[in-house]
Amino acid sequence: MGRIGVRRAWSRIRRHTGSVAEQDSAPRAPVPGADAVPGRVVTEKSAPAVASRPADAPATDRPDGAPPVSAEPDRAPAALRDLVEQGVLDETQLTAVVTALRHDRPRPTPARLLAEIAAYAGAGLLLSGLVLILVESWDDMAKLGRFALFALVALGLIVAGVATAGGPAVLLRAAWRSVPDSGHTARTRLAVVLFALAAASVAAAAGSVFDSGDVGSDTTWVYAAGAGLLAAAAGYAALPSLLGLLVCVGFSVALVVGLLDEVFELDDSWVGGGVLVLGIGWLGLTRARVVLEVWAGYLAGAALAVSGAQTVDAFDGMWPAYALTAVVAVVCFGVYATDRSWVLVLGGAAALTLAAVEAVADWTGDSAGASGAILVIGAVVLGIGSYLLSRSTKTAG
Repeated sequence: MGRIGVRRAWSRIRRHTGSVAEQDSAPRAPVPGADAVPGRVVTEKSAPAVASRPADAPATDRPDGAPPVSAEPDRAPAALRDLVEQGVLDETQLTAVVTALRHDRPRPTPARLLAEIAAYAGAGLLLSGLVLILVESWDDMAKLGRFALFALVALGLIVAGVATAGGPAVLLRAAWRSVPDSGHTARTRLAVVLFALAAASVAAAAGSVFDSGDVGSDTTWVYAAGAGLLAAAAGYAALPSLLGLLVCVGFSVALVVGLLDEVFELDDSWVGGGVLVLGIGWLGLTRARVVLEVWAGYLAGAALAVSGAQTVDAFDGMWPAYALTAVVAVVCFGVYATDRSWVLVLGGAAALTLAAVEAVADWTGDSAGASGAILVIGAVVLGIGSYLLSRSTKTAG
């Protein structure tokens, strides 16, 4: 559609977005000669502003000779999809509007860039000053004073993060709807950093409370990791982000390792098994879409699962390590069958390769013949897979 059609689409959005609830639900008379859209009646308000394209023309061709529109209507904001269902826009107009929203964002001004840089620098200086104060006066401060200091800092960071993001109205469910559609703004990115610093402050406050001063006790950081994980999870639920996910993953690893190693005093094999279970748990949470950054959730889960499996050396042999690594590969491929993420297939292939190399080395004592056999088998499997993939692509085409 041409520029006239886009202008009309914009005018319809501005005219109808605020009064959707007041629209008349009675059917309107069809417009002769207008394109028919399956599933709705074409009316004067929903008829395209340009001539219909030929039946044999590609779906992305535009009458004015402009390049095809590459936006995906299925990823359009929910408000625009509602306008299509109500007959205000058709699919062609929706595609053009989504493209305009995605590619016509104004560039930030130099003043805004400097303001954002200054905000991040201020957050870094705040953290540095806090660390210096603690290093110089930690031994002279009472337990209550340490807790009060960290608690006040955490509270201030949380309040500042909420205010910077735009208030409670843009957090929680509103953030989970807006972030996938439009991404983070400069304000929400800064709020994410403040929430991450608040989680670290909460962890430090909890650690100062449970610090008994006993040199032989190392359980203080376990309590700190637990409190930090709760705070990081709350921050991620309020405003999902990649940084928030990484903070949650880091605190979860520290908590699991601390519980198994320091609290229950188990050996390294049990600790590795716990990290393996934690990694599979992150894979499950990501598959359930509890994690918004799907690729990062799968990557963290696969990396933790493989690293945990590699540290299991029970029964005085290395076979549990490569056996569990092969299990991780099977899990990755199984999840990939239901959710086509490139991280899963690459992670599964890497885990399977590592397990095969370790198994051959364990069984044959680094024999060159066995390694060559693995190379040949891998080439054959790759060829078969490529042939089947190309064949299925031709069949689908």
